[in-house]
Amino acid sequence: MLKQHRLKAFFVLAFLLSWYPWFLALLQHKQSGPNPLGPLVAAIVITALIEGRKGTKTLLARLVRWRVGIRWYSAVFLIPILTCVIAAAVTISIGAPFPAMPEKAVWAGLVDRFIFIFLFIGLGEETGWRGYALQNLQKTRSPLQASLILAPIWALWHLPLFGLEIHTNIAIPFLIGVFSATILGTWIYNRTNGSVLLQMLFHTTVNTVGAGFIFQMFQPEQVVILWWVYSAVWLTLALSVLRIFRVEFTKNPLAFSRSGSVSQNQPLPAGVSSVASINL
Repeated sequence: MLKQHRLKAFFVLAFLLSWYPWFLALLQHKQSGPNPLGPLVAAIVITALIEGRKGTKTLLARLVRWRVGIRWYSAVFLIPILTCVIAAAVTISIGAPFPAMPEKAVWAGLVDRFIFIFLFIGLGEETGWRGYALQNLQKTRSPLQASLILAPIWALWHLPLFGLEIHTNIAIPFLIGVFSATILGTWIYNRTNGSVLLQMLFHTTVNTVGAGFIFQMFQPEQVVILWWVYSAVWLTLALSVLRIFRVEFTKNPLAFSRSGSVSQNQPLPAGVSSVASINL
């Protein structure tokens, strides 16, 4: 039964292990965010129960899959940075005051913030959402279908943060951002042969550069406008990737090897024909 419902079991366990601080806080009439390590622990537990040591080793190997090409390291760092810069520039161009540079303490804390997010949020979330959930969803679904299933689940997981860090006036652009990040995450994951490490770097850079730096340069009343512009830039990028690489998003990614050619060792699901991957 667990094998047949491995994804459902993972999602239930991931939410329970993540939301328990929120539940405990509610009992005390307080607020708390989710534990980002929940998806990581859930992925390891479900994998160990179903696939044993071999499956767990395969899952953990994705965390250190670093030989993916320099262009993908450039992508996971530059995409979040350029997205923030474009969003800030557009926000200023439509009337927002030119932002003040952050204080020295903000600059000094960027490295520490990056390391913390990488080892806590990036590791915890991406091992579960991409390393386990996306990997298994794509065994029977196209990357687009898998992304459309994963996006609302990932968004719902952030529910404890609504009203705490995510206020109602930015809820919609935040959800747009989650959808866009899911599409881009799927694209990067498949193009890097299932590297969770690159997903962790991507997630960490998004959080560090956005909330940790650029957003702090604007006044509170301008941040809402910035959020809408920011989400629009992300959505435009995600839709562009979907259009340019539509072949990849409508076929099963496990039919492709790292080089982009069809793998002869991976059988194609029924009804899916083999096609050549589009190289970036």
